[in-house]
Amino acid sequence: MKNKIDNILNNSYFIGGSPCSGKSTTTEILADKYNLQYYKIDNYELKHLKRAQKDNHPVMTKFKEMSWDQIWMRDPQLQAEEEFEYYRERFEFILNDLKKYSKDDKLIVESAALLPELLNQLNLFNNQIIYMVPSKEFQVKYYSKRTFKDSILKKCKQPKKAFKNWMERDYLFGRKVKEQAEQLGFKVLEVDGSHTVEENLKTVEKHFDLI
Repeated sequence: MKNKIDNILNNSYFIGGSPCSGKSTTTEILADKYNLQYYKIDNYELKHLKRAQKDNHPVMTKFKEMSWDQIWMRDPQLQAEEEFEYYRERFEFILNDLKKYSKDDKLIVESAALLPELLNQLNLFNNQIIYMVPSKEFQVKYYSKRTFKDSILKKCKQPKKAFKNWMERDYLFGRKVKEQAEQLGFKVLEVDGSHTVEENLKTVEKHFDLI
């Protein structure tokens, strides 16, 4: 099984980073353009949460029992730190999902869950990995336009405060991802609106040696 997962990983591309940086848009375009299998990790979150066990996945288990109000009204720094712990616990589920693909499949994998420290354990080439991290202004501007957030915030007693904490959490998370990625030698694409989606896409394509 180890040889199989190694073969799958060696035939894959990984886009990590923080929310609202264009990860999903970029990945969707690349998957279609280059006929890649797109494993969108976020689509499997509920499945992973159901499999989480308290002894091995304490943070994931805690999150299953928390309301949105309880989540977002905590200190943003604590939230960012726990998000890292959450993704550390979840990584085993992601690797198990990847084992279901054929060694002949060419994959592109995308999510904030792809922490640099975790991908660094997989002996991948640096040109298989890129991180997209938005500036704080870009993040808040475009996250504010996402309609799904309203269904979450309306469950909070102080929606404005909850959204502010949410954005601060994501900003702190992104800064830590960027710092860790750079320390490990992974490429980071900072997204601040100064480049178009097409220009950012070209940067990712070149890094992956697709063009």
